Amino acid sequence: TEGEHEHDPTVSSTSTKFEGYLNTSKLDKWITEIIQTMGANLFRYKGVLAVAGMDQKFVFQGVGMLFSGGFTGSKWAPGETRECRFVFIGKHLDKDALLAGFDKCRCDLETRFKPGDKVLAKVGKGADGFFPGVILKVWDEGNPYRIELQDDEKTNVWGPVDEAIYVKAA
Repeated sequence: TEGEHEHDPTVSSTSTKFEGYLNTSKLDKWITEIIQTMGANLFRYKGVLAVAGMDQKFVFQGVGMLFSGGFTGSKWAPGETRECRFVFIGKHLDKDALLAGFDKCRCDLETRFKPGDKVLAKVGKGADGFFPGVILKVWDEGNPYRIELQDDEKTNVWGPVDEAIYVKAA
């Protein structure tokens, strides 16, 4: 009966969506952070995301501190609007922090460098951990850059985020 059922006022949900793309490296960092800081209060969360450089939809879901996510066999249809959406249900949710964190995962398809550009990639060797390389491809497997290092092996690495702490001009 109605008198026997009470809603907990501390339980709420928040959701959002936007047109455009996310960067998976930023998303991984953000998801890890919210699981560590809010996990005990997260009852359920899920989303469908458009990841830059990928034709497949990225689907994630979780309960508490248990998270799973990955690319599905479902591809974005030609002409289909690429969008990212999520919903979180939990107790004492910091809605503003969730919305701001999700928004920080956005990225633009326009990159600072183009194929053939000479760059310095943060790989832990060379001056200050940066090593010379050449951009081979933009938006490769969800990463802004695929870089060929100018070492004897011509090692290929990814630039995970289009920021100078990872890839900078040579």
